[in-house]
Amino acid sequence: MSKFRVSFYKTRRHASGHSSKHLLRQLDLTSDSPSGALVAAERLFDPRGSEIDCVEVVNIPPASHSVANTVSA
Repeated sequence: MSKFRVSFYKTRRHASGHSSKHLLRQLDLTSDSPSGALVAAERLFDPRGSEIDCVEVVNIPPASHSVANTVSA
């Protein structure tokens, strides 16, 4: 099992024409794979109602595992 950080973002366009990603939710999860972490995160945070247009799944190295928002998948 590995730890993954799943982040849900919404991209916003500014009047100047630039865009930026705004973090909507971030979860640290334990799973066998990145796809398993994404499935678990989607169960905890339903992305359909929040206009999410970007999801990132990142492996967390063992030295930086945190207790906050940790869920086993």
